[in-house]
Amino acid sequence: MELFGIILSIPVALIASIAYVILIKWIVGKLPQLTTPLMLGGGALLAVFLIEIILLATIGAAKSRTVVGPAFYGLHLAVFFLGVPALANVLILRDRGRAPTLFAITLCAVFAFILVLMQYGVTEALYGIDGNDGSHSEPHE
Repeated sequence: MELFGIILSIPVALIASIAYVILIKWIVGKLPQLTTPLMLGGGALLAVFLIEIILLATIGAAKSRTVVGPAFYGLHLAVFFLGVPALANVLILRDRGRAPTLFAITLCAVFAFILVLMQYGVTEALYGIDGNDGSHSEPHE
């Protein structure tokens, strides 16, 4: 079932990326003063993503959760849900949309797929394959 979800995430990510890029171009066209906050927010979230990648690559999910504390999983979920819009903001709004739209959409869809794979890996490492036998699961009674 997980494999089906992973495979299905590819077309969903592509459609969602197309929709978001169109939406962000429309919103910024109507409210150009949002460009700077959206760029800064996107850049900050992508910085959190890079820090998470470094932590996961060097010490793994369970140790990262121990080092960072309970906020680790919340930050991970923020990157999972907001990572693609953050990347789209940076690509589309940089230099007022000079990045080719097709390039931005493709990159966002690939990034979404990477985030889905990360989500499975981090959640399984922390909470186990069925959600209650990982290193940070609630104790069994």
